[in-house]
Amino acid sequence: MVNTYLLQAHTPHGQIEYSCMTKLVSTESLIPYMNKKHYDMLCEKGCPNYGKKWSCPPFAPKYDRFVQSYQYIQVVMLLVKMEQFDYIARDNLKIKAANSILKSRVDKALRQTMSEDEFYISTGSCKLCKPCKKKIDEKCAHPKRRSFSYEAMGIHVSAMTEALFGKELLWYKKHHLPEYTCVVAGLLTNDKEPREKVAEQLKRLN
Repeated sequence: MVNTYLLQAHTPHGQIEYSCMTKLVSTESLIPYMNKKHYDMLCEKGCPNYGKKWSCPPFAPKYDRFVQSYQYIQVVMLLVKMEQFDYIARDNLKIKAANSILKSRVDKALRQTMSEDEFYISTGSCKLCKPCKKKIDEKCAHPKRRSFSYEAMGIHVSAMTEALFGKELLWYKKHHLPEYTCVVAGLLTNDKEPREKVAEQLKRLN
């Protein structure tokens, strides 16, 4: 069952409304969406951070290996309509602002709500160290705490969100602003009872 919440984010430019969708599934059920070799190749060809962050390819673990200590994952997707960012002139900056609002909130909510025996999948690369120790040729300073994104672990996120939430990921293209943008994260747990603590924490962040 998908749970949907309508939430608000207060920014210096006013109130932004966004939705949060969550669904508890078994960790094994997402393995069919994994193709680590393919996504490592895409990162190598198109991402400037390839090989420069411990949480990014080729150093990120495969999804099935990373989640083997957990039975369940609560997949979390935040979505915001782009029409709310008309106060920003350039479309690429609208997307940047929208994603920044969503990413900062969901990652913070996940960090604050996970228990000692839980962990989370982030919306992007780990941000515990700035810069990442890899960029200065040092070992990871937090090997047990660093987070990884679905993409870094080889998950086809768009296919996953379409299957779980009926929503495809929309991408910004030059001269074409998508209807909405969204970010996807997750809470790894062994608790089979679905808890909405991530959504509750998102409410408190406003």
